[in-house]
Amino acid sequence: MNTQKEVFNKLFKEEKTELSTQKVELARKPQSILKDVKKLDSKLKSEEGKIDKIYLNYKNAQKEFVKLMDSINSDLDKYEDDLKDIMDVAQEIGLDGRQIDGFTETANLILEITKISNQNKKLYPSV
Repeated sequence: MNTQKEVFNKLFKEEKTELSTQKVELARKPQSILKDVKKLDSKLKSEEGKIDKIYLNYKNAQKEFVKLMDSINSDLDKYEDDLKDIMDVAQEIGLDGRQIDGFTETANLILEITKISNQNKKLYPSV
């Protein structure tokens, strides 16, 4: 019985020692972790600020870009109407409007710019 008591006392003492050591280690870890987490929080906030600025710049630039593309398309529509008028007048006097100097080149450029303008609106979507 005495031997059994000694064994229990030793086991109980060792557990106490282990637990107290673990408590000391745990008591230091949260502060260390907190310090590291605060650094991460600071980095995150810094990067969020950067990306917010970039996002707002993009959003404003994209709106201006769309306005420009719309304005260009509107102007191109007017020029296309002008070319149609030239073609109609040319036909009235018996000519092929496409034979007029610069007509085909102008029509092709209008088509090319319209295509590019429409593609650009898709390339830079609204967010």
